[in-house]
Amino acid sequence: MFALPVLFRFVLLAFVGATVASVANSKKDFALLAGVFLLGLGALEAVLAFFGV
Repeated sequence: MFALPVLFRFVLLAFVGATVASVANSKKDFALLAGVFLLGLGALEAVLAFFGV
């Protein structure tokens, strides 16, 4: 099963968090952008796990 190393996940999450924080104008925008990212990341990992990569 495909699993990203913890350090890589932390760096990716920190990078995305900084990017979202610079783009979002309000807490609602921040929550929406972060939620969409986490949903996409979860979907990607589910597909990779399904195909056994």
